[in-house]
Parts: sequence; structure tokens; C-alpha cells
Amino acid sequence: MRWRRLLQGIVVAAVAMLFASACLSESGGGGGGDTGGQTGSGDKSIEIMYGFGGDQSKGFVDAMKQFETQSGIKIKYTDASQSFDTLIRPRVQGNNPPDIALFPQPGLMLDFAKQGKLQDLGSMLDIQALKDALVPGVLDVATQDGKTYGFPVNFNVKSLVWYPKKAFEAKGYKVPTTIAELEALTNQIKADGTAPWCVGIESAGATGWVATDWIEDFVLRYGGTAKYDQWVKHEIPFNDPVVKQAAGEFEKLALADGNVFGGRKSVVSTNFGVAMNPEFQDPPKCFLHRQGNFITQKGFITEKVRQNLDEEVGVFQLPGNDASSKPLLVGGDMAAAFSNDADTKAALEYMSSPKFKFANIATATWLSAVKSFDLSNYPNETTKTVAKLAYASTESRFDGSDSMPGAVGAGSFWKDMTAWISGQKSLDEALKDIDDSWPS
Repeated sequence: MRWRRLLQGIVVAAVAMLFASACLSESGGGGGGDTGGQTGSGDKSIEIMYGFGGDQSKGFVDAMKQFETQSGIKIKYTDASQSFDTLIRPRVQGNNPPDIALFPQPGLMLDFAKQGKLQDLGSMLDIQALKDALVPGVLDVATQDGKTYGFPVNFNVKSLVWYPKKAFEAKGYKVPTTIAELEALTNQIKADGTAPWCVGIESAGATGWVATDWIEDFVLRYGGTAKYDQWVKHEIPFNDPVVKQAAGEFEKLALADGNVFGGRKSVVSTNFGVAMNPEFQDPPKCFLHRQGNFITQKGFITEKVRQNLDEEVGVFQLPGNDASSKPLLVGGDMAAAFSNDADTKAALEYMSSPKFKFANIATATWLSAVKSFDLSNYPNETTKTVAKLAYASTESRFDGSDSMPGAVGAGSFWKDMTAWISGQKSLDEALKDIDDSWPS
């Protein structure tokens, strides 16, 4: 997920753990084979490379200990959280990839698939059974030319709205089930004298990514998966009417005069990691905050609130056009295989099963994308609620900007949304400039 990949410096505990270790932390023996196409019985050792550090790294390594014990397969772990992209590319180009890589960006994964470097997982797993087991749509981002190259091992839900539970209920506010009801709730909160929304998009060199998530969420709601996919692939222009409609809804809800705490100009200077905190002042300075499930992790919301999460924090899914529509914007790390042997296959089967779970779900804010995952494994009711929302979703799509070319998804899209929100550009100018920046 983008916030984790670029901004681990905000999570103090994770940073301390990360910098206390070497950039590449390895455990055990084994190693990657050659490029895609390698098959065999295996040698009881594999290498897994991933792009997350801190508590998530520990949670994953500990999660695989049961597999190592049961299978007798030794795993060599390569923590590439400092720079996954720049570490894996030379490994692959040098014909020395890991056996399995957990990709934070599906675009990079599919680049390797186009080069013939990755295994078609259809030769290793029952793809239809996997598709049926997972949240609807999550395999689509890993599918190319009818072949599936990855599945989510670490699942993040983005389409969430958080609220201060006690104050929200005391006001008699009701959780909305449609966009129209969300607009009505926004207007009701505003009429009661409080700014409805808290929004912050400041994120150092990545400022603006929060705004791109808002746009993606509403493109998915107004355009459906077909239009969303066309937009992400640039089969329709960036300033297509559905994108304008999505941006207009974001503006109507969260940027209009009186609708955001601190005013529209404060949105660009308010750090995303602490933007929700004014909800929990007495009285609340806002009642609604759209952000992914990572926000409950240590280092973001205040520790006092986090320690009493179920009592203090409420959450609902950002609604669709009607109550039956429950689209979900997601992120995560996709497991893909460079080698095809019995050891790699066994590891993939384990990681894609409902029994796989990070060892420290509470600190890693980890979710499974497997709908039959035992909810009792989750550490609190808030996380269980998020999981239930995900498992009941009607469709999902991976974060669009993470799937776009880097010059756009991690460049012009961020920058021009920031320019629009701050008043430096009109919406039309911003969208046209993003469209013009798309690599030819």
C-alpha cells in the first residue's frame, strides 16, 4: 500500500525496528532459481522477497514458521522495504530472482509477466477455486491475457469512512447506505454547526495521494469496474466525464465551504496520518474521515483512542449509488512466483488458504482476502467489521494510481490534484495536464 511503501517514517515503532536491522534481512537457507519456467521437485528451500518492514515483516515471517515446520521447507526472507522496485529489477534481469515475490505494485508484477519472467499460477493453483474464495475482483488486477500471475497475501481496504462513535450516536446520525444518503448526512452535520469532514493530503514528497484515492473510489462507483479499468489503462482520457463526476462528488462532499475542518486550504497542509484526530476532540471538530484500515495502526490515531478502538471508533463502507451496490477500493501485496517447483507450489497453496494469517494481526493491521477466513482471529470488533464489509462487497478494484505508469500514478496525479485543491489550477486544467503527462 502506498502510505506504507513511501512513508514508513511516520510510524515511529516500525521505523525503529526497520533501521535497527539491515536493509536486507535474511533468515534461513535457500534462494531463487532462474527466470520463469523452472520446474522440479524442489530442494526444500525457497526465497521470498517482500516490500514491507517493521511489524508487518515480523508478522509475515512468524506466520510462515508453521509452514516451515510442517513442510520441512526452509525459507530465506529478503526484506526489500527500503526500495522493492530497485532491488528486484536487477535480480530478475540477472536471472537470479527470488522464488516468490510479494509485489506492492501490481503494475511492476505484470511488467515481469509480459517479459515471460513470472509463472502462470494456473499451472500451480486452482484459479477458479481461488477466485471463488477471495473478495470479488481482487484477482483481476493480477490477470493478463487470461492468465493469473498473483493473489493478495496482505489485503488493505480503502473505501472506509471513520467516525467518532459516541458523539455520532449521541447526535442521532445514521450510517448512510447510498451516496445520496451520505450527501444528506454531510449536510445535516453542517447544519448542526460542525464541519462534516476532516481531510488531509499532506504526505511530504507524496503529497496528494489521499486525493487520488477519493477520485478512484468515486470513478469505481459512478463508472463501475469496466469504466474504472478503461481509465486506469488510459483507454479513456483522464478528463473523461466519469472522472470529472468523481472529482465533483469529492468536492461537493469534502471540499465545499464549511464542509471540511480548517477550510479547503488546510487540506493540502494537513498531514494524512493525523487528519482524523480532530474527530475525537470534545466536542468533535468533524464527524467523517475517509481512509484505509491502516489508520488504526499505532502512530496514526491517538494512542488513547486506539487503545479503546471498539468504544471510540465507528466505521462504514463508502456507499455506492444504491444500497445493493457495495464497491470496494483495495490495496495490498500480491504473491507471484518466478519458479515452478514443488516447494514454491506448497508455499503458494499455504499463503492462499484460509489458515494463513500474519502472526501479529493487531499491530500489522492485517486482513485476509479469503472470505471464509475465521473472523475470530481478528483482534477487535472494529477489524471484524472492516473484514465483514470487505467480504460482503459486490466488486473490488486495486488502487488505480498504483497500477498506472509511475509518471502518472506517483507523479502528475498526485501533484495536479494538490494544485486543484489548493486553487492553483481548475479541475479541467488539472485533469488535462494529467492526461497530457501519460507516457506515449
